[in-house]
Amino acid sequence: MVALLVAAIGMLGTLSSPIVAQRLSARTKREESDAQRQDALEGRDHARREALAREKKAAYVSFNAAARRYRIELMNCLHAVGSGALDEAGRGELRDSRRAYSLGLAEMQIVASDSVMEVVEQVTSNLYGAYKAIKSLEDGAPEPGWSFEEIQDHLGRTWDYWAPMRKAMRNDLGLDESTSEL
Repeated sequence: MVALLVAAIGMLGTLSSPIVAQRLSARTKREESDAQRQDALEGRDHARREALAREKKAAYVSFNAAARRYRIELMNCLHAVGSGALDEAGRGELRDSRRAYSLGLAEMQIVASDSVMEVVEQVTSNLYGAYKAIKSLEDGAPEPGWSFEEIQDHLGRTWDYWAPMRKAMRNDLGLDESTSEL
């Protein structure tokens, strides 16, 4: 009886082993497939984060350059207005630099963090105030507190916002002060 029972169990084991092996193999393949899918998702997320960081860096560099150029053109325009020598070429340079600044600002509003935008808005407000004051001065009707010298001082103080802006941008990109490259 024992021998018959052992033989029956052995035969059931032999007959069921392919089924059990097939199920174990299917489960292993499913787990491997899930792991590969998860790795692919994580890889895409990493690639997306890297692409966003590159896009932010490009926007920050572009905006910084446009803001510097716009400030320089505002200074040039102010001096030309002060000397009575503002011509159409000078107006064109200011117009072009202002347009580039506006495009850079629009890009910043899409990709920049709130902390970066706080400083950018300070720069924008200062440059806009100077632009408006220069245009009033050019029209011969300067607003109170916006003489040639006051506008020049205002534009000089605008540089005070560059270091905080650069620091906010670097922090947003995950760079510390000792890092020079992304």
